[in-house]
Amino acid sequence: MTAAVSSAAERLQRLVAYLEQDPANATLLAEACDAAIACGRHEQAEAFICEAERLQLDAAQWMFRRARIAIARRELSRAADLLESVGSVAGDHPVLAHDLGYVHLLQDNAQACRDIVQPWLEASLGDAPEQRGALQLLWLRAMHRLQELDEAMAWAKAQAAAGTLQPKAAGAASLIALDLEEFAEAREWADAALAAEPEQVEALVARGSVALAMGEPAKAGQLLQQALARNPEDGRTWSALGMASLQAQHLPQAQAQLEQAVRTMPAHVGTWHALGWARLLQGDRAGALEAFRAALEIDRNFAETHGALGLVLGLAGQGAESTFHLDVADRLDAANVTGRYARALLAGEVRDREALARLARRLLDRGGFFGGKLSDSVLRQTGARD
Repeated sequence: MTAAVSSAAERLQRLVAYLEQDPANATLLAEACDAAIACGRHEQAEAFICEAERLQLDAAQWMFRRARIAIARRELSRAADLLESVGSVAGDHPVLAHDLGYVHLLQDNAQACRDIVQPWLEASLGDAPEQRGALQLLWLRAMHRLQELDEAMAWAKAQAAAGTLQPKAAGAASLIALDLEEFAEAREWADAALAAEPEQVEALVARGSVALAMGEPAKAGQLLQQALARNPEDGRTWSALGMASLQAQHLPQAQAQLEQAVRTMPAHVGTWHALGWARLLQGDRAGALEAFRAALEIDRNFAETHGALGLVLGLAGQGAESTFHLDVADRLDAANVTGRYARALLAGEVRDREALARLARRLLDRGGFFGGKLSDSVLRQTGARD
């Protein structure tokens, strides 16, 4: 149970006690319902809604609460219908726009989410930083899904310069900065987000990835483990954690983490590459060959994949096939590191396992080496609303 859920549960308990003394109090009833939704007690929240309807309280407000329960239960079509009905009665409102946009994002319709939220970004919301932060966060997530990274980055920089980038949104901005390899902003914004909200998922992933790029695998692992506690199905986080373990030479752990990553993110070349190296460094040539061939199926024009295949096939004594892949690697990129190493090994110039480990460390130190950045898979939120 998170601190926010625990706090909501305690508040709900107090509000229920007050309601027993004043059962028709509309304000208490609304606050109790909101607390019940916040701590996941949906049946209790529905009971409060039924009581509000019996008392003929404001229909739009209580329909909106039904929509929030539907969102929490991932009854997304029902949630969208309820929110649109609320809008037809109550008119436009930033909170309504946020929730409807969030439903569209959960439905993998990032374009609709952006279109709904964008008009509210520059709207005058008065003294409502939480509301502004939620809208900024949602817009940035939608832009990330749409891969509109340059536009999102320019907007975030402008907001940061003006002092209007909210901490809640800074985490999402940090992940976009990371994917654009603007590491100074990634670190700055992730730190700002984590100072305000230590469990902000995007900020944890971005800061952990920056630590990985800086050669700090222990710090990276700690941050990425925290992110997985909030969003355990995210392939991107598993991949970065596996690369941190690989960088630290914790090979069985790296292999397990990378295998989990490819189960949820099977189209990311870099993760297959890292998995291939984790297996190869443990002497599993067949497993490494399987991983590198999976990477080749995704992108047949990445020289280092052909170099890796040439290396493994050469180690296995399959000279003709090894030479074929090494030649392809040279045609694609004459400077490919793995292919050059493989040729040296096959010529008898490199023999020991430690040399393989040294090569792996060299490759890990090269930004974007493993077939592109982790931006190839955008973080998807599967947990709490914010």
